[in-house]
Amino acid sequence: MSIFRDEKDDFGSKPPTLIVGDWGAMGEIVPAISKKPPWKFIAPVVIFFFIISSIALIDLWEDEVFDVFFDNEGCDMIWPHDPYQAAVYSFIAEYELENYGTAIGCFHDEYDDLAYEEVALELEQNWQNNGTALEYAQAWVDLNSEGYGQQTFNLAEVFKIDEGGLGWRDGDGPPNNQNQDCDTEQLESEITSNVSNFVIQANPNPNQSGMGCFTKYVDVFGLGIYAESGLRDDQVFHAASVLAELLDNDEDGAVDDSVLLNRLQNVSAMIPMFDYDGSPGYKNFEDNYRGQGVSAVLYAEEVDPTQTGHWGSDATVEEIMHTINHRGHANIYPDAFGFQPDSSLLSSAMDEARGGQFIDHPSSYPEDAWYHYDDETCDYGCMAIEYIYWAQVSNMGILNDTATCDGITNEWEPCSKELLESMDVQVFALITDGQYLLPQLAPDGIYNPNLD
Repeated sequence: MSIFRDEKDDFGSKPPTLIVGDWGAMGEIVPAISKKPPWKFIAPVVIFFFIISSIALIDLWEDEVFDVFFDNEGCDMIWPHDPYQAAVYSFIAEYELENYGTAIGCFHDEYDDLAYEEVALELEQNWQNNGTALEYAQAWVDLNSEGYGQQTFNLAEVFKIDEGGLGWRDGDGPPNNQNQDCDTEQLESEITSNVSNFVIQANPNPNQSGMGCFTKYVDVFGLGIYAESGLRDDQVFHAASVLAELLDNDEDGAVDDSVLLNRLQNVSAMIPMFDYDGSPGYKNFEDNYRGQGVSAVLYAEEVDPTQTGHWGSDATVEEIMHTINHRGHANIYPDAFGFQPDSSLLSSAMDEARGGQFIDHPSSYPEDAWYHYDDETCDYGCMAIEYIYWAQVSNMGILNDTATCDGITNEWEPCSKELLESMDVQVFALITDGQYLLPQLAPDGIYNPNLD
C-alpha cells in the first residue's frame, strides 16, 4: 500500500495538457460587428428582462428553492446552551468525535454567542496530538476555566462522549456517516497470542474521528495497531510483532531508541489495518482522521505472517518502516534523515543513487543510477521514504534471493547487504551508524523479548 500522503496512487494525478490546434483567422469565425449598434432599441429590452428576472429570483429565494445549494448539513449540530461549553464542544466534536466535520467553523458560523470563540481557537492551535483530544481538552478546561470566570466540568459526561456526542437537530445523526456500513461490534473478551505476549483488545477510541470502524487493537510500547474486523487475529499479532521487533531490534524488552519512541508516542503513531482498499473502514478513516501519526496503511491481502517482509507477499515490514522513518527518524534526526532536497545525509545519498538530483520525476534515469523508482506520482520526499526502506531491507538481507532481486531490479539494484555496501557507500554508512540506532536485524514476525 502506498504511503498515506501525496504518494497515494488513488488520490489522482495531474490532468493531461490539452493541445488546441489552429483556429484560423478571426475574420473566418467571428461575424462582422456593426460599428454603431442600435443601443436605443437594445437598452430598454435589456432593462425590461433584468427587472423581470430579478422579480422571479426573489420569489424563488423566498420559496427556499436555492436552499439545497447553501444548506451546510455539517453545521446542523446540537450545541450546549452554555457558550463556554459550546466553544469547548466545537473542538471536541471536530477532533474527538466521529463525522462532525469542521465543527469549530460551524461554531463560528451558527452559534449565537461567540464570547468564548478564542477558547475554541486556543484549544485547536495548542493541541500537539499528545493522547486523545478529549484528554487534552479536559486538562485544558481544568487548568484554564477559572481564568475565564467559569467552572470546570466533566467533558465526557456533559458532551455525551459515550453516545457519540450531542447529536444533530434533525435527529438523523451526522451526514455521510460511514460507520453504518462497517462492523463496529467490539470484542467482548481479550484474545491472547500463542507466540507472543501481545493481547488483542477492543478499540479503545471508537468515538475518535475516523476510528469508529476499528474493532481490534494491540498496544505496542504505547503505540497502536488498529484493525477492521476482517483482519485475522494472526495478521494483527503479526503487525504488532513486526512493529515491536523494529523498535526493540535486540529483543531485550526495551525500545532501542527512547527518543524515537517518545516522538512516535507524542504524535500518536499508529498502524491502521483495513479489510481491503476502499473498505468502509478505510473510507471512514480517510475522510475523518485528522491526526499526525499515520504514514502508511495495511490491507488484509498484503499481510502474510508466514513470509515476513517477503517482497510481493508481506508488506508489513515496509509499511511499518515507512511510519517509523517518516513520523520518527526524519523529525528527531533531520540532518541525517530529512526528506527534502539538500536537507540531509539521506537526501545527498539518494541524489547519488538516482544519478542526480531530480526534484520532478525524470523521464528516464542515467545508466549509472541504481535507484530508479518509476512511480510518477511519487515526489522527492516520497522517493526518500522509499529509498531508505530499500536500503534498510537490503542491509537486513530480506531481499537477498534471486527471484526478488530480479523482480525489483527495475526500481532497486543493490538487493543484498554486500551489494549495498559496495554500490551505495553513503547510505550504507548512514543506516549502520550506531548513533542513530536503526534496526539491523530482519524481523521474523515473532517478538519474544529476553527479559533475563
